[in-house]
Amino acid sequence: MSNDDYAMIMQGSANITANQDSLFNQSISPVSLEKMRVVSPEVARLLAETVMGEIPAFGSQYEIGEMSLQSITGEFDITNGSGKNYHLSFEDDFIYVAPLEFRSFWKWRETDGISKAYIIVSATNENIYHLVTAVNGEPLKMQYLQSSYFSKELLRHLRHSGFMGKIADNGIQIDSNGKPYNIFAKIENQIGWSGDKVVGSIVVDMQTGEIKDYSLDETPDFIDVVQPAELTYNLIDKHYDLIHGYFNRADKDRLRPNGLEAVYGQKECCYYSGLTSVGNDASTSGFVLVNAKTGIGTFYKMSGIDENRAESAIQAHEWTAKYPSYEVGKAVMYNVGGLQTYYAPIVSGRKIVGHGFCYLKNVNVVGAGKTKEEAYAAYMRAYHMSMQQVSLPSDGKDIAGEVLTIKKIRQEGSRYNFLFEEYKGKTFYAFSEIVPEVRWIDEIGTKVRVSFRMSEDNEIPIKDIAEMK
Repeated sequence: MSNDDYAMIMQGSANITANQDSLFNQSISPVSLEKMRVVSPEVARLLAETVMGEIPAFGSQYEIGEMSLQSITGEFDITNGSGKNYHLSFEDDFIYVAPLEFRSFWKWRETDGISKAYIIVSATNENIYHLVTAVNGEPLKMQYLQSSYFSKELLRHLRHSGFMGKIADNGIQIDSNGKPYNIFAKIENQIGWSGDKVVGSIVVDMQTGEIKDYSLDETPDFIDVVQPAELTYNLIDKHYDLIHGYFNRADKDRLRPNGLEAVYGQKECCYYSGLTSVGNDASTSGFVLVNAKTGIGTFYKMSGIDENRAESAIQAHEWTAKYPSYEVGKAVMYNVGGLQTYYAPIVSGRKIVGHGFCYLKNVNVVGAGKTKEEAYAAYMRAYHMSMQQVSLPSDGKDIAGEVLTIKKIRQEGSRYNFLFEEYKGKTFYAFSEIVPEVRWIDEIGTKVRVSFRMSEDNEIPIKDIAEMK
């Protein structure tokens, strides 16, 4: 998520009047389906509670601490609660991590002040979660936690070490070797006794108590989140509430944020918040992305439906409606196939049972299904059917009847994806409802005559396709 090329950095006068779709696609890179965050913090906690049962005694001694979202690249060996060893390998993956906190002072004394595990839950695959009791053969011995006592309590440990300024606790993060740290934000006042601004980070080794003090620029790469979520939300809220000062009786340009969600794109964690005009409960005026490490924010002015309407549309979709017990989770906007798209998991109890997509600009363009691939295919089908034609980029070049050689074919519902020998790095696709001929083209190596509009996008819609005779 690059902000460098656009003059939209939280200045109040930020405005996009030209090609909003093009600007969105340039600044918000498309996300692959497997890298989308499908596990909400609530579901992550439910999965963590499930894995706690691996060691029955732990339930009486410890409780699950705050779940922290982070990206991770690295590999290490772990031992889980059942004594089994696993080799974990991550490459730009997204996970939740939570320490096991002491239930009480007496439990802290009973365990000699040592927490023996933390929990990992994948943010992209609800079937991956681990109770980690040892890393690379070394048993975990976390002593410095929020629930510890006396000199081992985290905040007291910091104060006794000379850190007397304003700080905020961002919770646990693990490095590429699985070692746990607690991250604090250093905050300074910019306006008298107020105007909080994050100026650096404090990193505490949860096992040894070693403390390292960093500026924002020096903060280690494995740390994604330095900006506190509550502080970030308050800054967004104040900025758009006071955009023309305190005396703004006409509510000119005033916007209100619709919650705050942590999302990932291009290896960076950002806080996402949809913005709605004051008094308008059904549409969005745009959204803000704030880099969770640097605090740099970008406002994207885009009109359309808000998150609540998107969630309602997914709930009302024919697939979801078949299951009255299913509930739609929090919707977050992504760039999906070049479209401004809300994504939300569909949950039932402790499980993610489906996935849903809804188009920012049309509440009727919605797709849902058991898998992300099924939901995405239904979504794209609804989009193209609503347009009554294949959506074509306005800045592309029309190509009619070019002879191409099929390298690979993959079917996803009514969507057919083609890789051609002549175009490296491009996926061509068509829906059978719009281009019926794709149903009978199924052999690799076949030469076909294809009409399409070429653009810089990685996915190219097919207008017409016919097998060469």
